[in-house]
Amino acid sequence: MKKRIWIPIVGVLVLLAVLFVPIPQSPYDDGGTREYIALTYKIVDWNRLTDFGDGPALYENTSFYGFADRNTSIDELWKRESAKLGSRNEVCIEEWIEKSDRTRCEDDMIGHVRITAVSENCFFAEPVISMPYQIKLNGELSTEWCIGDQVFVTCENLYYDEQTNRIEADVLTVEPSYFKPEEAVEYKPVIYLYPEQETEVSVKLTLDGKFLCTYPKYQNGWQVTASPDGTLTDARGQTYNYLYWEGTTYAEYDLTEGFCVKGEDTAVFLESALAALGLNRREANEFIVYWLPLMEGNPYNIIAFQTDIYTNAAKLEVTPAPDTVIRVFMAWQAAEDYVTLEEQTLTAPERTGFTVVEWGGTEIR
Repeated sequence: MKKRIWIPIVGVLVLLAVLFVPIPQSPYDDGGTREYIALTYKIVDWNRLTDFGDGPALYENTSFYGFADRNTSIDELWKRESAKLGSRNEVCIEEWIEKSDRTRCEDDMIGHVRITAVSENCFFAEPVISMPYQIKLNGELSTEWCIGDQVFVTCENLYYDEQTNRIEADVLTVEPSYFKPEEAVEYKPVIYLYPEQETEVSVKLTLDGKFLCTYPKYQNGWQVTASPDGTLTDARGQTYNYLYWEGTTYAEYDLTEGFCVKGEDTAVFLESALAALGLNRREANEFIVYWLPLMEGNPYNIIAFQTDIYTNAAKLEVTPAPDTVIRVFMAWQAAEDYVTLEEQTLTAPERTGFTVVEWGGTEIR
């Protein structure tokens, strides 16, 4: 009888040992960091040579990671660990944006962000939706918040510099955020105007959604003087290379036809695709410089250029009527593995007469 009682007890002890006893792994050559892995968690004993700005030093700490991070790579865990090293004692950067010639945007443009750095009188963040913006938020951050936290921010006095993709605003409130992107967001569509001679042009955009930011300011449309080289001049005499807008729509984009491209091959693919779609070198260069940082690091990118779905969600009206209209809009999605798609045929009209060109895109999650 006693033997029978001990059998299940031993079995339970063995099971607990398998689940909860960590097994030491070989140390890394980064300074001696070592992982201790159990089936239900992982412990990392950090001993990592790094540079905190004043020369190499050994970072030593012990961190516990739950089941969700048991198989997370040591490099990814180090990104999180190093993010915790930000200081609250640095003086905030004063000259972040020169506001005198930057566009004033809607104060609800920021919303859900992830904190990336904290200083004594401001903090920095990145959008939860993957975008190349750098955000500086003026105001002291409560000690309840840490680097890496996802928060919802309300603000005022928001400015955007489209040359550097920098945003600056004054913080009103900071609250916890559990947002996951769903709604389609049209990122940085820009509109070029090329008349045959200097022309007064009116541009109106009817959006199935709402604008987040426009530059120059959209006031029931844009009124500009357009030159053949594409230079645009407003009533104040300010010049622009293009009309910029960004907003949300409820369009449901189609990824059933398109291309699956290795991340490292994205630049070459876009050069070829954009040429086939009618963009000139300058336009294609500005498109690629904006999107490539978000795409080239992915294993693969599923890319589909949208037509009616996009143009119906963002209807464009130009007066006087152009002879040629080229609207290029890319919907894309990161992928871990290659996906077989029916390949799109890419064509473009011949650029003749007064030509209007627009490009933009959105990441599908």
